[in-house]
Amino acid sequence: MILKSLTRENHLVLSVQEDILMDNSRDFYLEFEESVQEGYPPVVSFHLGLVKFIDSSGIGIIIKVRNQIRDHQGTVNIFGLNKSLHSVFRLSGLDRIVNLYTIEEFLEKYPDFREFLTTE
Repeated sequence: MILKSLTRENHLVLSVQEDILMDNSRDFYLEFEESVQEGYPPVVSFHLGLVKFIDSSGIGIIIKVRNQIRDHQGTVNIFGLNKSLHSVFRLSGLDRIVNLYTIEEFLEKYPDFREFLTTE
């Protein structure tokens, strides 16, 4: 299982449990699809605190997922990036199409998820 999820009041948080690489990017996408099979919530947030590396196929899947969420009038947040991934997201332009937060900024904005993130 690549994703752990929790939904609270129209907000889905998906905690990514491993690096997103060519070998597992399809599984990542299928697990995402399963998590929204009952409908897209207005806000979807990805916690990438456990992720050390994302290859180009992983970036492509994140863009695909973001486009699907946007097509359903949703917003995408990504938080908990390490310094290296934060640079990758900025250099690739992903910071212009998703909201990037530190864990602290995310929890300040969405405090209801504090317990979920501390039990990982």
